[in-house]
Amino acid sequence: MTPYELPDGQIIEVGSDRFKIPDILFNPSLVQTIPGMESFAEIAPSIRNLPKMIIESINKCDVDIRRELFSTILLTGGTASMHQLKERIEKDLLEESPQAARVKVFASGNATERRFSVWIGGSILASLGSFQQMWFSKSEYEEQGASYIQRKCP
Repeated sequence: MTPYELPDGQIIEVGSDRFKIPDILFNPSLVQTIPGMESFAEIAPSIRNLPKMIIESINKCDVDIRRELFSTILLTGGTASMHQLKERIEKDLLEESPQAARVKVFASGNATERRFSVWIGGSILASLGSFQQMWFSKSEYEEQGASYIQRKCP
């Protein structure tokens, strides 16, 4: 057991379960082994792991840019601060991606930057003069389909 101080100052003891939570990103069926998560057991087999979702997302893009996408994967958000996440994703992607892909995963060395980079990027996007021209409603999307995004935001 390892002591861990919560933001409110309370100290709790955490055991080996603390390593299972990040592993769910790579093996979703592990959710069944964590106390209190039993209700997710039914859906766990249908959930894809993070490397598979990355590969599926890249494979939905134009074939001409896939190689570049595999070599420029950027980890952001609070989860990107998990110990060895970058290395683990890179390793798994190398094993599961097409042989011709040159996989490269990036994460800022600064934990604060990793945590807030999504918000900063959204803030920059929102400040662009052309941003309002890119807006569309849910009903427009439902009527036009996913290709509407490419027409609206070339």
